[in-house]
Amino acid sequence: MRDECINIYLDETDTPFSRYYSLDDVHLSSDLEDFILSKQHNGSRKEVEIFFLGQNDFDEKSLQTATLNTFSNILNEEEYTHARNVKKAIVLFVLGIIVGVIFLKFSTTHTYIAGVLSIVCWVFIWSGTEVYFFENQQIKQKIRKCRTILNANVSKK
Repeated sequence: MRDECINIYLDETDTPFSRYYSLDDVHLSSDLEDFILSKQHNGSRKEVEIFFLGQNDFDEKSLQTATLNTFSNILNEEEYTHARNVKKAIVLFVLGIIVGVIFLKFSTTHTYIAGVLSIVCWVFIWSGTEVYFFENQQIKQKIRKCRTILNANVSKK
């Protein structure tokens, strides 16, 4: 596997840290966070190195801590969202099946109600499928990117 390098140039006027965190809990600015995520290609399993370049007074330890804190928080949020989406998909799918069973009971006696229940059944099933397969795909990709960044070597040149 080839290493992937993310070079970040910071000059004297740039502020890589978010403004509203304490000194012991530093985070990267949202612009820098978005930049790092965009530079990391598709969350592949490559080793990543993040280099902070330029003439500035930021120490390497605070940049490493900010990177770790920022992407740890993002990872936790995305994992929570993924788990919530899986539960939501299961509930929607089960509701669709329950409505489908009710549809089968009414299909011979009440055709209009059965028609509406058939549509509702497929809407629930499709919603669960959409959440599980399509929405979670983007979340999983972001989780892979965050994990790769958390394992990255962060240094200042």
